[in-house]
Amino acid sequence: MEKGNMAIYRSTTYIPPLVRRANNLASQMGYSISCSNQVGRLMQFLVSQYQSGVIGEIGAGCGCEAAWMISALAPGTSFFAVEADPALAAVARALFESYPNVRILQGDWQSLLRYRPFGLLCTRVQCIPPESYELLFQAIRPGGVIALGGLQPQEELPVEVQSNEPDPVRDYWLNDPRLLATELLVSPNEAVIMASRVG
Repeated sequence: MEKGNMAIYRSTTYIPPLVRRANNLASQMGYSISCSNQVGRLMQFLVSQYQSGVIGEIGAGCGCEAAWMISALAPGTSFFAVEADPALAAVARALFESYPNVRILQGDWQSLLRYRPFGLLCTRVQCIPPESYELLFQAIRPGGVIALGGLQPQEELPVEVQSNEPDPVRDYWLNDPRLLATELLVSPNEAVIMASRVG
């Protein structure tokens, strides 16, 4: 169905059962669901492109975003996620205990780096300080991809912030010549940076 030159699509409503379980656990714990369906579907699509290698996630929470990714995980691909909060890490570990190629770690985000190099590494920008971006870059294999969520679209920022405030996230990940990168608007108030290591 079209309206003028713009196609109108029905919303995609399918949610994988594992994602529903993770979301229910988050609600029971009073933990906000940190992964929107839009971001979840993007992560699920990305994971589906890997038949081997290592995928990582920093900031697993209750496993809501991980559930999207693990729903598309190939048997030959390993998935490692780290969560600083012991209670949340325990919940996520129990949720995925039947998946032999999935491991949930509890600890500082840098503890995940011993499993590098990653073909795909996912995190929210709030989890990593700008001074550690180079460590994150070095954890990705050549040709690998990093997905950085939790971004507010630039258009949604106050005008004075857009023009005057430094933006270390975009400055690093969108301008480094060792990366091919783009910023995707996944919803009116949520953006994700996708960057592939080429150098």
